[in-house]
Amino acid sequence: MVTAPTAEPAAAPAAKKPGVGSAIGWSYVLTGGRIGATVLVTFVLAKLLGPSEFGVVAMATVFITVAQTILQQGLVSAIVQRDKLTPEHLDAAFGVMVISGVVVCGAAAALSPVWALVNREPRLTVVCLALSPLVLMQALTIVPEAVLRRDLQFRSVALRTLSASLVSGVAGVVLALLGAGVWALVAQSLVNAFVGLVVLWTVCPWRPTGSFKLGAIRDLWKFSVHSANAGLGSMLSSKADIIFTGLFFGPIATGIYRLAARLPDMLVDVTVRSLQQVALPSLSRLQKDRVAFVRHLTTLQHLGALTGLPLLGVLVATAGPLVEFLGPQWAGTEVPLALLCLYGALNAYGVLLGPALQAIGQPAKLAAILWTRGILGVVVFAGVGTLLHGSSATRQATAIALAAICMQVVMNAASVWVTVGKAVGGSIPRFLAPTIPSILSGAAAAAVPWLLHTLHVSIEPPLLALLAYAAVAGLLAGVVLWLLDRRLRTLVRGKLGGRLAWIPLSHPRAGRHAA
Repeated sequence: MVTAPTAEPAAAPAAKKPGVGSAIGWSYVLTGGRIGATVLVTFVLAKLLGPSEFGVVAMATVFITVAQTILQQGLVSAIVQRDKLTPEHLDAAFGVMVISGVVVCGAAAALSPVWALVNREPRLTVVCLALSPLVLMQALTIVPEAVLRRDLQFRSVALRTLSASLVSGVAGVVLALLGAGVWALVAQSLVNAFVGLVVLWTVCPWRPTGSFKLGAIRDLWKFSVHSANAGLGSMLSSKADIIFTGLFFGPIATGIYRLAARLPDMLVDVTVRSLQQVALPSLSRLQKDRVAFVRHLTTLQHLGALTGLPLLGVLVATAGPLVEFLGPQWAGTEVPLALLCLYGALNAYGVLLGPALQAIGQPAKLAAILWTRGILGVVVFAGVGTLLHGSSATRQATAIALAAICMQVVMNAASVWVTVGKAVGGSIPRFLAPTIPSILSGAAAAAVPWLLHTLHVSIEPPLLALLAYAAVAGLLAGVVLWLLDRRLRTLVRGKLGGRLAWIPLSHPRAGRHAA
């Protein structure tokens, strides 16, 4: 987002701001590096630990996430989206965050035994108490990170995130090797947050001045109250599966589901959510030009599908040998893993709609969509939990995955219609059409196990099978994508020929897609 005019005090020293293409590139570096380190660490920890340890930490983490969501109050979106931002706004927001952080952190610690009692899992008390400092550390990061994101300074954000992921990953693996069990995962989360906090304040040029004006916080509150509402709805809609898996099925089913969900989640993070970080500031610049807005939103969706859907197809192809490689404690996880890859593919079509609604100043619509999905999730997952209470942990995780897919189909259709068709006045077929080659590419990759089985090809051991399946699926996905996606060929040829910018902000032949 552009900085404030020179007639008003600037929130940071004047400097040349990165362009959107540079921001998207660093956003991919940011998320890709973090996810690469996290995937490696997750594989190692899953091989050393088991579903029960992962489940307990997942149940505790969702409790802390609720506290962090309450704390944030939509201020990040308010700071990024606001057209004119002064130092008074930032000081007021930081003051509110510090006070709220102390209060909410204390409340989370006090309520930890209650959460353990509700879930009938005694270990949750001490784990939630140990993780409660995450709330205060989150409070100290919200404003400086929002400042960097507003100015598209994703190189600085990347430095913070990558260093935190690497250091915390090493700490978690070392403790797991020493037999720390669940505390290896707890330490990983705490070290990640602490290192990220230190690096963030090192790279961010903004510093609070100590002034606090109620008028400034009122300005931000007008927007953030709706974003906070949307944030709570988003938390409920995205965490209802974990919450109800823990409440009804316990830590083992939760651990299986969490590992199965985490891998496709990380792929969506590195592909589509990398663009989400850039979408709000870049779309906010176009909020008064709806034709350019729709073009840019469609371009971002195409880029997200281009990178996300083929990789999810590759993950489906490797699910079997991957689970076999992790060990017998994870047996059966390949089924929910494959299903949750489909869920991730559907999710790739909803991630950018939230920033689009926020960018045009309609967070209330986003809140309505997210709360609808959250309430629907409560009803559906509670029903699944009641029906399958005595089933095996693998079957329970699979049922939750199927329920999540059904809900995502319904809510994505409604969200695309509300956002693209109504709020921004775009054409839904034109919004979706550029992603069709990516869908076919992902489907081709996912079909590799069936193809090899048909050809009677068997590969051992599991690690070799994992690498071979990934190589074949990746090659097939790439060939299909290259042959079918004209926009990809235009982008690559332009990049290699030096004739186009790295990231196009309009479609090829954009004149035919003006709406």
